[in-house]
Amino acid sequence: MLNHDSSFEYQLQREWEAAEGYLRRAQRILAITHVAPDGDAIGSLLGFTLAMRGAGKLVTPACQDAAQVRYDYLSGIHEIKQSADGNYDLIVALDASDLQRLGNVFVPAQHARLPIVVFDHHITNTLFGLVNVIEPNVSSTCELVLKLIRRMDLPLTAEIATALLTGIVTDSLAFRTSNTTPDTLAAAMDLMKTGVSLAEITRKSLVLRTYDSLKFMAAGIMASQLEDGIVWACITRKLRREAGYKEDRGDGNLVNTLITAMEAHIAAVFVENADGSIEIGFRAAPGYDVSQVAFELGGGGDPAAAGCTLPGPMRDAVNRVLPRLRQVIREA
Repeated sequence: MLNHDSSFEYQLQREWEAAEGYLRRAQRILAITHVAPDGDAIGSLLGFTLAMRGAGKLVTPACQDAAQVRYDYLSGIHEIKQSADGNYDLIVALDASDLQRLGNVFVPAQHARLPIVVFDHHITNTLFGLVNVIEPNVSSTCELVLKLIRRMDLPLTAEIATALLTGIVTDSLAFRTSNTTPDTLAAAMDLMKTGVSLAEITRKSLVLRTYDSLKFMAAGIMASQLEDGIVWACITRKLRREAGYKEDRGDGNLVNTLITAMEAHIAAVFVENADGSIEIGFRAAPGYDVSQVAFELGGGGDPAAAGCTLPGPMRDAVNRVLPRLRQVIREA
């Protein structure tokens, strides 16, 4: 995890300068975001890709898992590759807190020799890049991509603004999270000046959902439990099939709904993947921090939103995680 000592700001500026240098020299860039991508992952990936292409770079956007259909309105969404064959001279990792979060798109035999530049806002980032631009005080990685565009004096098109505003809106839950700052609102305002609609992006990225996902959400809520200030649910492969949910991974934003329970300090959703592993999403109410728990378990994130993946079976993952979450509540 990052430490904010007296030299942090100085080192951050050096990282920004180094990142710009690599980007200006690179010609063929592989841009990768994290597995099970959310709005900030997809938004930063596409915003970066479009901006760098505007600078004359050849950029391949990649992600192990397909984006949710709710993001189909984003330009370039169907160009995202799920593998990364080809010759590149630079890898850029976006919104990923560690190398494992890049999934199977990153192939050590092919990519380990390449320099990696990381743009991320998670405090649990392991600094896995040669260059690491990490700002945990911003609401989203999309804010960092906007800062990069300004620093490099690149054109800001409506398509880029739509992608970046999507990430800001989704990661801040429409400007409701504790890491929403005046700078976040200023960034959103600048993006809106390109002509994009905040209301429409909020509606598409946060409000609208398929009927299948509503049924899946209902099944997840019915399967949830509340105890000791923790609300949690287990999403098995069987539950997913019975609910008729077509998305093969993820919780359908169930964890964001569970944390809205007035009695809950922390929410957790355990999702059984096809390979038997258990993907866990955490959310925390103000005053509670789930990032350290996720980090200890090999994951990462922010104090209010984090995640990790554990070996199955489901019962073992739940029994391992819940006592640690109870400890967080006791110590808060």
